[in-house]
Amino acid sequence: MSFAVDAKREVLKSQIKNDCCSLAFLSALIKGSGQLTLTKGKHQINIYTEIEDLFDVVNAIVKQYYAEECVLCLEEENLGFKIVKYKICIPETVSERILFDCGILKLDDKNNVTFVNGIESFIVESECCKSAYIKGAFLACATSNIVIKSYDNESKNNSGYHLEFVFNFEQTAFDFLEVLNNFNIKAKTTVRKNNPLVYIKEYQVICDLLALIGANKAVLELQNEAAIRDLRNNVNRQTNCFNANLNKMVKASVKQLNAINLIKNTVGLEILDENLQELCLIRLANPDEPLEKLRQLYSEPVSKSGINHRFNKILKIASDIERNLSK
Repeated sequence: MSFAVDAKREVLKSQIKNDCCSLAFLSALIKGSGQLTLTKGKHQINIYTEIEDLFDVVNAIVKQYYAEECVLCLEEENLGFKIVKYKICIPETVSERILFDCGILKLDDKNNVTFVNGIESFIVESECCKSAYIKGAFLACATSNIVIKSYDNESKNNSGYHLEFVFNFEQTAFDFLEVLNNFNIKAKTTVRKNNPLVYIKEYQVICDLLALIGANKAVLELQNEAAIRDLRNNVNRQTNCFNANLNKMVKASVKQLNAINLIKNTVGLEILDENLQELCLIRLANPDEPLEKLRQLYSEPVSKSGINHRFNKILKIASDIERNLSK
């Protein structure tokens, strides 16, 4: 099961108490994953979802406020951004009334019925209604690439943190941005395959949104996932740094050994002063040791920079010999 679907199931467990919040929730569901049909002058609302449990919530709202019952159908449908398995059919006897109550249909100045592309202000007038609208939108049209994985193996997780809401109308996306802004949840909009969407890529902002709509378990899972990723990233950085330093040390050691052997095999180490001769012999006996270890093996106190300075002298002598040999 995906992280987003698990979070949606958790959100469904939190109750919607107020009448206004129920309408805001239902409005977001219809806007996010609803389909309207008009047959013989009557509207029909179908809500598509991948979560069967959503039917109970929608049916309870319709039954309580409109005294009608919905029908659940098993019907796989490709909505472009996800594949859903269920269709919730709201009775046509109350569909038009619901559309007006949810701010999806309205009458214009000439008393003609028009469709509302955005989110009507009366639907999200109070904070509780704004929160209910976000909850409905999350259930209706939120998708995420977040993977909460088991770290029993060493396979790498490159999913990042991405949560998005896919809408049918640009105005709905822009209005939804404003609803999120009321809770200081900063999101952005874009268009993909002609679908306007609102997206969040910051881990902490996603946590804030999930906490707002009651997905507290999902927040804890995401925080735990982030902590594990940070730890693994830190370990990887330290390992990479160690490997880089090790490679640097090995290259330096090989270069030093080549210079010493060149001097030894041509003019002899005896031409060097005693300090350089001693360092050459220590390096030949300890080809893999770092400068710190060589410093400790030296007969007199000397710093790492002092050892490095003497190796530079040896490298210079070897370079001069090599140049003379090539003439």
